[in-house]
Amino acid sequence: MRGDRRQIQTAVLGGADSEEPLMLPLEAIELDAFRRCHEHDTFWCGLLLGGCGLQLTTKLYTDRVCSLSSSVC
Repeated sequence: MRGDRRQIQTAVLGGADSEEPLMLPLEAIELDAFRRCHEHDTFWCGLLLGGCGLQLTTKLYTDRVCSLSSSVC
């Protein structure tokens, strides 16, 4: 298994002040199931984990590890 080298390490569920950390799947094939499981959730760069507080979105890549990202963060 590969190590997680993504830059966003502060993702949380529900809001910027959430204490519920989130781990995105490493493999692209797992991302669709993750999105279905969390279809009603929002992802945030958690303030309590040292993040910027902006809302994040999932990004699907087939040539590298999937990620959560913001246009600014």
